[in-house]
Amino acid sequence: MCGIAVAIDWPDAEAVVRQLVDGILHRGDITDPIFSPRPNSAMCTRRLRIVDAENAIQPQLSPDGRIAVAFNGEIYNYLELRRELRELGAIFKTESDTEVIACALQAWGPPALGKFVGMFAFVAIDMVTGEFLAARDTFGVKPLYVIQSPSGFLFCSEMRPLLEAVEVGDVMLLPPGYMLARNACVPFKTALGIPTLAPLPGDARSLDALLSEAVRSRLPLGLPVATMFSGGIDSTLIAHYARRFRPEMPGYFVGGEDAPDYRYAAAYADRTGFDLRCVPFDAGSERVFSLIDDVVEITESFEPNLIRGAVCSLAVSEKIHRDGFRVALCGEGADELFCGYPPLEIAFQDDFTVGQALRNECLGLMHRISLQRVDRCSMRYQLETREPFLDPSIVNFALNADPSAHVGNVGGRIVGKRLLREIYNLYPDELPALIRDRTKVPFGEGAGLDATPEGSSWKLRFNEAFG
Repeated sequence: MCGIAVAIDWPDAEAVVRQLVDGILHRGDITDPIFSPRPNSAMCTRRLRIVDAENAIQPQLSPDGRIAVAFNGEIYNYLELRRELRELGAIFKTESDTEVIACALQAWGPPALGKFVGMFAFVAIDMVTGEFLAARDTFGVKPLYVIQSPSGFLFCSEMRPLLEAVEVGDVMLLPPGYMLARNACVPFKTALGIPTLAPLPGDARSLDALLSEAVRSRLPLGLPVATMFSGGIDSTLIAHYARRFRPEMPGYFVGGEDAPDYRYAAAYADRTGFDLRCVPFDAGSERVFSLIDDVVEITESFEPNLIRGAVCSLAVSEKIHRDGFRVALCGEGADELFCGYPPLEIAFQDDFTVGQALRNECLGLMHRISLQRVDRCSMRYQLETREPFLDPSIVNFALNADPSAHVGNVGGRIVGKRLLREIYNLYPDELPALIRDRTKVPFGEGAGLDATPEGSSWKLRFNEAFG
């Protein structure tokens, strides 16, 4: 997990890249040396040291020394790819996933992108020809922005450094699931399959096994891990699976004992002995309101839904970082995939085709709202946050499941996440029915932000300012 800056055929490339990196120092704990693969080109990474911390200095080179890669993210199946590449004769100098990307591009070219399971944004430069390939993961978990001039390209992991470095030029966002070369910007084949024409019923035990493996694969080797925990259906499942492998793992809850979500979080902790750590959060305090300007700058967004959740995300990320963690897990993606939002519940109940279209729209917006919030807030405090629900196996399962797998009846109410709720029935001694049967509550609301329409401190403040 890092921040990257790359200049290709750009005047004063090294100086410009140095300025860009100065704007993303918060994204890592060490700045790797600036590398100049060709005239008027430069690459640099502000690196958060996680995988092969001491040796994974970027850029990493392909075995033939021709391809240089600057990479932001994590490839969760890099060990499997490494073994496959070794069988083809590749020789590795480090244990890093960045080197696996460089080697895979040498061996397979652009089709290598379809083999990567993870979150990624990278730029690879062919040091012989000057050609390059930039790519971003399917859901856009990791950001990548670019300014194009008549002759060159300038890349960075965040927008603001580009705006401050270049007086003229439009900052463009590389779309999720796309690769960019000098003369083309096209989608690439991913690890996601094409939904079946005949949806499959699905079952809780199959989903249980897939989720367990998705969580396991995202646990960092040799490092402690935490989880962002709200006591919701999704974050409780993430904690449940992660603690199979890391029983000491703590969960961080935003708010105090008076927060609406606390009784759910406490129910799981009381039943299992989970290390529940509360992050103080007074929704109506001056401190929270004073954060709004900072949150807009940090998240690089004015989207109200993003800003409201980001106030909470920023608080929990800071606390996890101060407790010494570099990696955390979260439950992002479950609501979009398994119909956790009321509009999706209604759509899937009434018309499957309409439900699918609405779900696709929700998934397509994640990179501009929830995932942008997670990336900017966690990386502001040098924290890598991983999303097990976005594993290709889980996504393919959800996209191929018929409505009966998503929408069910709880106490006479039509609710989503039917199979996720049924997983709770497999572990009645560990997963409280209280959480299984709860309705969806937005992150901020569960922490005490706008807990009721009448008592909304945000609305009251707005009315005072503009009423």
